[in-house]
Amino acid sequence: MSLPVLVAVMVAATLVGIGAERRWGAAAEARSRSTMGVLLTWVLPPVYLVLVSRLHVDLTLVSGLVTGFLALGTVGVLAWFVSSRLLRLPPATVGAVILATIVSNTGYFGLPLVRTVLGGDELGPAVAWDSLVAQPTVFVSAFAVGAAFGTVGSGEAAGRGARLVAFLRNPLLWASVLGLVVPGDAPDWAGDVAQVIIVAVLPVGFFVVGVQLSAQGEDGSLLRDARGRLLPPEVALVVVLRLVVAPLIVVTASVVALDLPPGMLLQAAVPTGLNGMLVAHRFGLDFRPVAASIVWTTTIMAVGVLVVEAVG
Repeated sequence: MSLPVLVAVMVAATLVGIGAERRWGAAAEARSRSTMGVLLTWVLPPVYLVLVSRLHVDLTLVSGLVTGFLALGTVGVLAWFVSSRLLRLPPATVGAVILATIVSNTGYFGLPLVRTVLGGDELGPAVAWDSLVAQPTVFVSAFAVGAAFGTVGSGEAAGRGARLVAFLRNPLLWASVLGLVVPGDAPDWAGDVAQVIIVAVLPVGFFVVGVQLSAQGEDGSLLRDARGRLLPPEVALVVVLRLVVAPLIVVTASVVALDLPPGMLLQAAVPTGLNGMLVAHRFGLDFRPVAASIVWTTTIMAVGVLVVEAVG
């Protein structure tokens, strides 16, 4: 699949998701969540196992994963400082800005993009980043942010025990760990099938994005703040931190010392992920900055990679 086709499929799937939610309402939202559950539980774990098993673990890989955590931690702190100290936003909005900054779409956007732009050989490092950096960030850091800044959620919903259980019950994490420890590589045919599946799940992921955006924005103002601005300062902050500062930290570390795989570098620059909006909704954060950040960062990233490919 070429890059223009990939972007076209992404846009079309999002629009179909929006249309489905407006036509069928809660039924479409429930079906989208159950579909994601099937993907995360049954479809993607074998894919991650295969791709990670073909990855050779060395100091560079481990250093890249550590750099990923450092980059996300840095931009998360910057998001908190600027939004709370300089912009003086309310806590529910501060938490949303942090979520939009640290939660990235490495799965449904990053992996197909890596496969299309860099080729199948880079999927191993990209999958490692998704399962060992991005997903733990959701289940640990994002839930902690929601509990700290949210207006609802207590007991089990906000407790450390619930976050730990969610983290340990993530099948993609254990599939990746198993792929690292199992001796030998998966056969070539399994790797080829896994690459096809990675690209095939793209429309499903963005269908869910469309459904969730539509479900949260029934008043028609999902992407605008209280003053009607499409790009308020807090969303512009997320765009800069998510698409510029975070990848710049990783690229700098790679150039100076680590020589990281291109798949990891591209994963560091992917847009805001849908899980941030789900966490924001669960804990009563202001979901509009998260939703607007998903749209803005995804659009900018998609247009950017198309321009880069066009100019060669």
